[in-house]
Amino acid sequence: MRLKPSPSSPDAGAYAGLSAAPALAGHAAGRRPRGLSEKQRQQLGLLGLAADRVNEEARDRGRRWLRRLDTIHISGCRTKQQRWTSLAALVEPMLARLDLATLCLGWLDDNGAFRLNRQRGLAEDGGLTECRVSRTLSALEAAGYVRRRRRRIFHKGKQWITRVTLHIRPRFFIDLGLGHLLAETRTHFKARREAQLRQVRVRQQQDTLQELADAQTRRQSHRQAQAVRKAKVVKLEKARELERGRLEAQLIQQLAVDNPDLTPGQLRALLAEHMPPA
Repeated sequence: MRLKPSPSSPDAGAYAGLSAAPALAGHAAGRRPRGLSEKQRQQLGLLGLAADRVNEEARDRGRRWLRRLDTIHISGCRTKQQRWTSLAALVEPMLARLDLATLCLGWLDDNGAFRLNRQRGLAEDGGLTECRVSRTLSALEAAGYVRRRRRRIFHKGKQWITRVTLHIRPRFFIDLGLGHLLAETRTHFKARREAQLRQVRVRQQQDTLQELADAQTRRQSHRQAQAVRKAKVVKLEKARELERGRLEAQLIQQLAVDNPDLTPGQLRALLAEHMPPA
């Protein structure tokens, strides 16, 4: 049996966020990083150095970094400059979206679910066409720097959609001379991710307990309201019985005065005609 991935796993990100509402186009989303911020460059020296070294190699072509990308052609020819130029435009949007704990392009939302970034956003932020981004990613995949996993999903039984999970392999940073820094950074971010997921689990447990307590309070309130309504009904029934008994006593007394020659049985029959049983 195929096990369902954890919501915090990148594998589950392909199925997260599938809603009927259309996605906001371009920068209308308002939350997508367009490149490395100064805070990311200062706090995460790994990402800033990686972007700088990719730009250096794309500019100088000194074969100092990412040599595998320069030798992907079977003919032995070096990779064309257009591919390096595309990579230089693409590297900052990619690194800005990178989840360093999993090396996948995406982020954890407030509920601890992993959400994927879209390739269209990379194209818009890098100033490239989508087909050019796809060719660049294919070259990186051929060099062993990127892994793309495609999933075909039959969404709500209506249409087929394709979701792509994009992973940057550790080899990418190793060939940039940043393997040691990657190991340190990933250790830090994995610990931070676990702490974040623990907080999410604690919050979800608290929400579940609160929901159970609220449900118990509602049930108890409902039972109390039912008991109050039942007591009111019983009280009204007793009041009606007392009133009926009083009226019957008055009526039979009046009938006895008006008909002194009738027997008690005849008086009861006459009373039943005037006041039939409920």
